[in-house]
Amino acid sequence: MNFKLSDEQKRIVALVDELGKKEFAAKAAHWDQNQEYPWENVHKLRECDILGMTIPVEYGGQGRPLIDAILAIETAAKYCGVTARIIVETNMGALGCIMAYGTDVQRNRVTQRILKEGDKPAIAMTEPEAGTALTDLQTSAVKKGAKYIINGTKHWITGGGISVTNLVFARFFEDNRELGIGGILVDKGTPGFSFGRVEQAMGLRGIPETELIFKDCEVPQENVVVMGDGNEGFKKLMYGYNGQRVGASAVALGIAQGAHDLAIDYMKKRKAFGRAISEFQGLQWMMAESEIKLNAARLMIYRAACNARDLPNNVKLPYWDEASMAKAYTGHAALEVTSESLQMFGAYGYSQDLPLERMLRDVRMFQIGGGTTQAQLNMVARSIFKRTFDLRK
Repeated sequence: MNFKLSDEQKRIVALVDELGKKEFAAKAAHWDQNQEYPWENVHKLRECDILGMTIPVEYGGQGRPLIDAILAIETAAKYCGVTARIIVETNMGALGCIMAYGTDVQRNRVTQRILKEGDKPAIAMTEPEAGTALTDLQTSAVKKGAKYIINGTKHWITGGGISVTNLVFARFFEDNRELGIGGILVDKGTPGFSFGRVEQAMGLRGIPETELIFKDCEVPQENVVVMGDGNEGFKKLMYGYNGQRVGASAVALGIAQGAHDLAIDYMKKRKAFGRAISEFQGLQWMMAESEIKLNAARLMIYRAACNARDLPNNVKLPYWDEASMAKAYTGHAALEVTSESLQMFGAYGYSQDLPLERMLRDVRMFQIGGGTTQAQLNMVARSIFKRTFDLRK
């Protein structure tokens, strides 16, 4: 088992790290305070071939393994969590589902939007009454001739209003018969598709969390990515979502690592009682615990990425149990590490003059979004006991 990065992987890390230091860090507060999408960063990432790294060569991408994208995500997140999230969603998430289960026409269309326009495909899953209990979703896709009529409301959709491509989870109906949950593509600008409330989020404010409204929205049947097929359609969508969870874990890890690095530098310079605060054993122990947590999280994330399973069309995405373990542990550990790092700065860390308070707000999301920590623990328990637990009992 080799834990060393290849020369090419080191090059990717160095490239993104340079972008982070020179470009991303300086304006991270701006995107947060103004709730503005960082298009500048998107274009820089596209020019450097960081968007769509995992897209196969035959579709114009580089065909890189998932771990290469994870390295870029982790590195970018040290400087700007929002920018790192964009790397996630242009390399996995909805893209993974479309590449695995979509048609060749769908794959071509979506990949070209990413590579040429910097589009960030959105996954439209969550509804007002269907969050963790996603199988309670009520958005419908009713077949009418060669089209599907979509009705329903989604909320907390990351990138809603920005993303051209939207993979919408819906209940499929045909001849008054429900077929199950599947996924269908709905492009921004399609008649009957509009945007509602933009949430006033606690962190990661540079990327909108938006309400999506579908009212008699007509979409051609060629846009179906995963057909409702009992439970099988939903399972396929969830397999594709495992990549998103590992990517989100890498964002949390990167934010925490960035906060940890800032604390280390500060502790070497800050003096109290006549010596650098890095010399106080109590603070050393806190930082040592943080270092251990960061390395444990990193190993879980890298393992999940490197062990990615084969899906159709040569797509590789993580196993659900490894993805859940990585997300559950990293979400908790990253929050603790970021909080402890802020503590090293005292009152300065609590000020908006430094990035620590923003980083703490940003990292808090990763115990909620993409499946709560508790939901991930249920998945791990399912793996341990080799069974499915009925949460409705």
